[in-house]
Amino acid sequence: MQVLRASATAPIADFPRDHQRWIALLGREDEPTDALEDYCKLLAQALDKRGYSLEVSRVPWAEQGWRRALKDAAKRFADQRGGWVLVQYTPLAWSRRGFPLRLARMIEGLKRGGIRVLIVFHDPEPFGGHRFRDRLRRRVQLAVMRHAARLADRIVSTVSPDRVAWMQDPAIRAKTLLLPVGSNLPAMPRKTPRPGNRMPVIVVFGFSNLASETSMIAWVLSRAAEQVGSLHLTVFGRGAKVAGTLLLPLLADSPVELEDFGILEAERAGSLLSNADVQLFVRSGLSSRRGSGIAGIACGLPIVGFSDAETAFPITEAGVRLVPIGDRESLVRELVVVLKQETLRETLRQRNFEATERYFSWDRIADAYLSFLRLS
Repeated sequence: MQVLRASATAPIADFPRDHQRWIALLGREDEPTDALEDYCKLLAQALDKRGYSLEVSRVPWAEQGWRRALKDAAKRFADQRGGWVLVQYTPLAWSRRGFPLRLARMIEGLKRGGIRVLIVFHDPEPFGGHRFRDRLRRRVQLAVMRHAARLADRIVSTVSPDRVAWMQDPAIRAKTLLLPVGSNLPAMPRKTPRPGNRMPVIVVFGFSNLASETSMIAWVLSRAAEQVGSLHLTVFGRGAKVAGTLLLPLLADSPVELEDFGILEAERAGSLLSNADVQLFVRSGLSSRRGSGIAGIACGLPIVGFSDAETAFPITEAGVRLVPIGDRESLVRELVVVLKQETLRETLRQRNFEATERYFSWDRIADAYLSFLRLS
């Protein structure tokens, strides 16, 4: 399956070209930042340049309750008959604890109103865990995603459908397009590197499992510093302030200096990525749904990190050096190679810029949406 190109689909009548208003539908707002809202706003900007309007709207079920929220949504979107609503899916956007049982009902209501529905699966895999509650939640999420996907007219997956077991249903696969997320940070001008023995700068952008990730980062950088000398580590984004507190004692006896920030303005964050030497990615396997990794690619930053079942084209076309998840010895080896070879780093930077232009830019993503919905 090729990226940015739809699989063969059943015929669907195109609506008039002058019907150029879409709605991006969000559920509960995430805090302190909402990656889905950023995605919709950046997509809207790219579509606006092409003469199409994407209005970002929420279903405030968490504040109003589902009954009122669905009733209000039906009134609000009554004039969208024949148009497209792009439902943005993560489990916690449509439920408090990861049981998104009302999602299908909402889609059924949109369809009854004559609205065409495209679902963007930002998290197409169910939650993990081994407790009874985790297993039950996983079964519910899979059932909801399958049902919602069958109801939808079109599907966008931010992970290759080849890597998502439930998407192998022919009826679902036929209307699914792989579209990676774009960067929510701008690529800023790169400063001229200082002459002399400049300390290499390694960036980690965002944390999810603080204890395991900080432990891994400290071990890997301490081992790498034994071979390349002193290193400078910058951490920023969600969870980074707490991560800095955890990293400080772990790095105390190593030649690794630490700088920690919280959530930064986009330009400042983009500048950090554009001017670093390497991005270390240990949150999970790097994939086309990982916005923090895509941001590094868009800024030209070489990435050393883990791969897992989600790691596939087009991530593998970028300037990345990946090892199997959990293999920290190999991670150290790859990091040392990249830090020692300036020519390799420049090659990886160039691959990132080329991959961004072909797969990860918002212009490319917007064009793919238009082509997929037969509007171009």
